[in-house]
Amino acid sequence: MENINTTCHRLLKEYLTKEMIAIDATAGNGNDTLFLCVHCGHVYAYDIQLDAIENTKKRCSTLSNLTLYHASHEEIQNLNIEVDVIIFNFGYLPKSDSLIVTKPESSIRALESSYSLLKENGKMMLACYVGHPGGREEHEAVKNWVLSKSFEVISYQNNYENAPILYECTKRKRA
Repeated sequence: MENINTTCHRLLKEYLTKEMIAIDATAGNGNDTLFLCVHCGHVYAYDIQLDAIENTKKRCSTLSNLTLYHASHEEIQNLNIEVDVIIFNFGYLPKSDSLIVTKPESSIRALESSYSLLKENGKMMLACYVGHPGGREEHEAVKNWVLSKSFEVISYQNNYENAPILYECTKRKRA
C-alpha cells in the first residue's frame, strides 16, 4: 500500500519539468521540498516552525533552486508570481509537537492566495490528515474550498480508518 506522499510524488512526476516554479506550502521535514527541487526549476517553501525550516535546509543542503521562508503559508500571497504546482500537507509536523497544527481558517486563506498564483492547468496537491484533533474539520473546510473552485479534482485515499486524503486539483480555464 502506497502512502499519501508517495502517491503525490508519483502523480506529479510525469507532470513536472525543470522549467516549472513550485511552492511547498508546508515544508515539514523537507520531503516534498526535495522532490520539487529535483524536478522543478525553482521552489519556494514555507513553514511556521523553525524545526521544519532547519529539517528542510538539511535535506536540501546541496540544492540551489530553493527559497525557504520561516513564515505561515498565509504569506504565499506576498510572492506575486505565477506558479505551476503547489503542495500542501495539512496537519502537524511528523515527529514533532502534535499540538501545533494547521487550522482551517489560515489554511483556507493560504489556499485562496495560492489559487490566485496558480497558472491555468497548474496543479495543487492537497494532503489532509484526519486522524488528529481538528483534522476532520480542516478536511471538510479544504474539501468545500476545492469544490468551490474551478478545478478538475481527483481524490485518493487508502482504505483504513483515519487514512489521509489527497486531492489532485488541476486549475481549469474559467468559463
